[in-house]
Amino acid sequence: MTASNSSPNSKPMRAHLLPSPWKLLFALPLLITSSPLHAQDAPNVDTAAIIQSLRQLHDQTVLKNKSEKQKLIQEINAAATSGESAVATWEKAVMATQFNGINKEVTAFRAWRDGEGESLKEPEAKNAARLYFLWLGLSLQRASGVPIKDLLPSILNYTKDLANDIVAIDALEESLRRDKEHPENKRLTPRKANDHEVKRMHHSILEKPLSGSVVVQWLKLGELLTLEKWEDIPGNFEGIYEKIVQPELIAQRDPRITDYWDFRIKRETEEAAHSKLEFDRDKFNTQRLPSLLWKRATDLANIGYKNRATTEMFAIVRKYPSHPNATEWMTKLESLLLPPPPSLATPTTSANSSGTR
Repeated sequence: MTASNSSPNSKPMRAHLLPSPWKLLFALPLLITSSPLHAQDAPNVDTAAIIQSLRQLHDQTVLKNKSEKQKLIQEINAAATSGESAVATWEKAVMATQFNGINKEVTAFRAWRDGEGESLKEPEAKNAARLYFLWLGLSLQRASGVPIKDLLPSILNYTKDLANDIVAIDALEESLRRDKEHPENKRLTPRKANDHEVKRMHHSILEKPLSGSVVVQWLKLGELLTLEKWEDIPGNFEGIYEKIVQPELIAQRDPRITDYWDFRIKRETEEAAHSKLEFDRDKFNTQRLPSLLWKRATDLANIGYKNRATTEMFAIVRKYPSHPNATEWMTKLESLLLPPPPSLATPTTSANSSGTR
């Protein structure tokens, strides 16, 4: 049986012996009941003056943000004027994001620049950096509200440069393949970095998303680059075409839509020709090539070149009747050749009917 609170041996609990939180708990009811309510609203505000100030502040903020974006785009475009300026800006971004500037890390940055960064001095890496800043500048313009149709000439020029870059990297990879197969005939070049390092640096610049790149981190551009119907990887030739160029060229009924397919067919044909396996070459010639030709003809139809499209489609199904998609293609071609079904006649109204009786 527990002792009663009124037991003579028990002592009353004194407030000054309680832990401080308990003191507050005991004091709270006294504060609530004994303290007068002093809180009052402030005098009436000048609503019109506040609204006018808010609007002025809003306009100033918008102008400031627009000015800062334009300045940033100009700086990015300046970096894209040459491989040297692009590399210099890229190195600044690496320095800022990976080496924070203290003596020890400045030394580490110099070691990086003289080691891994040495490949930035080679033409392929310089061109990759230049292309990176070109695409970053176009992406920022799109983020600032410039319509794709206004950016299209610059985008098409970019894809031409990117196509040339792809050809150059293909040649580099071909030389690496030959060097591996015939090391005794390895070419002697004055390059400071070996070709493998150059290729790795090139891909680290162009084959990764803008949003995760060192430059975007350095300049804090991540929030500006969340774009829909846009390609985030500067070196993704197919993605740039399919997401941006193709829809715009179709909308404008522009025959330059075939340039992409001609380049892609030529490149993939050359890649297939380098294969050592006859099986791979045969598979390309009988399956992959017809599919690419069909897509090219389909885009001709999409821009309104019906006669050219149907002529090319008919040649494809005649030459490749055993292709897995041949029956589907024949059905599609027939639907293009047949006239559209007649529209249903509008039923005559009862008033017209009664008038003709």
